[in-house]
Amino acid sequence: MAPPKELIVAVVGYTGGVGTCLLKAMDKIALKPFALVRSSTMNFADDTAEIPVDYKVLGEKLLAQSQATSGIPVIADVTASAEVQTHYRDWLAAGISVVAANKGIFAGPEANYQTMLDACKTSPARLFHETTVGAGLPVLGTLQSLKASSHDIVKVEGVLSGTLAYVLGQVAGGKQKLSDAVKQAKELGYTEPDPRDDLNGMDVARKAVILGRLAGLKGVKLGAMTIESLVPESLQSCSVQEFMERLGDHDDVMAERVAKVEATAGCRLHYAAKVDVAAGKVSVGLLECGPSHPFNNAGPDNLVAITTNYYTRPLVVQGAGAGGDVTATGVLADILQCAYN
Repeated sequence: MAPPKELIVAVVGYTGGVGTCLLKAMDKIALKPFALVRSSTMNFADDTAEIPVDYKVLGEKLLAQSQATSGIPVIADVTASAEVQTHYRDWLAAGISVVAANKGIFAGPEANYQTMLDACKTSPARLFHETTVGAGLPVLGTLQSLKASSHDIVKVEGVLSGTLAYVLGQVAGGKQKLSDAVKQAKELGYTEPDPRDDLNGMDVARKAVILGRLAGLKGVKLGAMTIESLVPESLQSCSVQEFMERLGDHDDVMAERVAKVEATAGCRLHYAAKVDVAAGKVSVGLLECGPSHPFNNAGPDNLVAITTNYYTRPLVVQGAGAGGDVTATGVLADILQCAYN
């Protein structure tokens, strides 16, 4: 393998939670950012003055620096901005590698996703988005490596929400009622301000779309998926306060479902994404797992189990699936891969 080239890195969203952690991680390995960009201003290493954000100028400055130094231009986007993502294709086509942490465009319309892949085919630029599914966990890279090394992907299953893993862990064995588990998770800061944003499964569904596309499926989209929400239909539109007060009315339904699954020794109920490649189907919801299923040892971790024609007993990637530091180090790992092009 050729030695790595110099990296010319722009960090978009450097003042956010992941952005500040990324700068700390870069500093630890003496990788200095060439450009720092936030919502309204940006500045460059060769000029301390801040100027208004202009994503076209950002690309031009990176390419000029690349030509002057023979370095590799990289834009690391750690924002939640859909607007920034509209520039990915042009950056890639121009030869600027993109490292992303926002699921948006990768789980959005397939045509938009495909245009980015097509841009990479005619450009030296590379596109990485490992942290869109498992934060710092090497899920997407593992999946891609298996495919590249002649594995046929059969199935991918993933516990991909720490919040839902916690809630399901609390209701397991009848330890807690659903409403109490959700209340506790909210008090501990594990949920979004509105817990329904976790319980409706949409975040897991977006990750499932990404997994499905990386596994090789075509036509995967949110609107065509089975997504099981844990939010009772009667509580979908009320206030957060009312939702929390009335969720207890539905405790018995969940308790009965858990008890039914656990009536078979060693069985557990998990909230998971499932990509069935043979059937061409992606689904998200409660998954009944038998005694030997790897999810039954997951605890609060994120966990992805990949079954292939060679790994008939699943290959498992497990660990913390959220947090600023682990996400930032995942982004940094992607950035470093761009040095080998």
